Amino acid sequence: MVPRSAPSYRTLASISRITLLLHLQRRGTMTVGDLAEAAGLHPNTAREHLQRLVDDGFITCQPETRETKGRPRMLYSAAAGTAEPGSVRAAKAEAAQRRGDLVRKLLPLEAVDTSPRQCQMDALDDHLDASGFDSDHDPDGTHVHLHDCPYSEMVKLHPEVCTVHFGLIKSLLEQTEGPLRAERMHPLAGPDTCTLDLLVRVLEPALAADTSPPVVIYAPADY
Repeated sequence: MVPRSAPSYRTLASISRITLLLHLQRRGTMTVGDLAEAAGLHPNTAREHLQRLVDDGFITCQPETRETKGRPRMLYSAAAGTAEPGSVRAAKAEAAQRRGDLVRKLLPLEAVDTSPRQCQMDALDDHLDASGFDSDHDPDGTHVHLHDCPYSEMVKLHPEVCTVHFGLIKSLLEQTEGPLRAERMHPLAGPDTCTLDLLVRVLEPALAADTSPPVVIYAPADY
């Protein structure tokens, strides 16, 4: 399958970058030296991979706060929470919103949905498309089926790729304000298909622009 958005696909297609991202998702903030040692990479190689992840919005980098003299160390973290204005993640979210708006302009007026929940689905669809997946949703929107995984060969030797990708989806939905949360991922739930379970939370009234009855789905299997 040819990815529709090459930059994100190529960034995630490196097992070295996946490994670095996995350590950050699991351990929190780390220095380049700690990451290089954990991933078994030369510090210069690790730094190059980390910069690629920063440039594509998957991780953040901030100088260490210190009171002593000397050059501060750079601290890396997996991108999470609300995206800072002007950041790569914020730009991606805005681009996803624009593309969703363009699609809605082609729909009959009565079919247009601009709820926070739909905005989250727009962002998720955009991420999956950029990462090279085909996907479709169940009618109730609580299950997303990912087809033709572009990383399937990597997954055979490195199943942690699925863990990292689930973490990215979870973070994406958390940063896009709305009721949806990523609950579980089921790798290969069907022929060449993974299934993502979404949980629909009850929002505070100020945020609950989506007035449809909340549905909570709990998958019994652990990911």
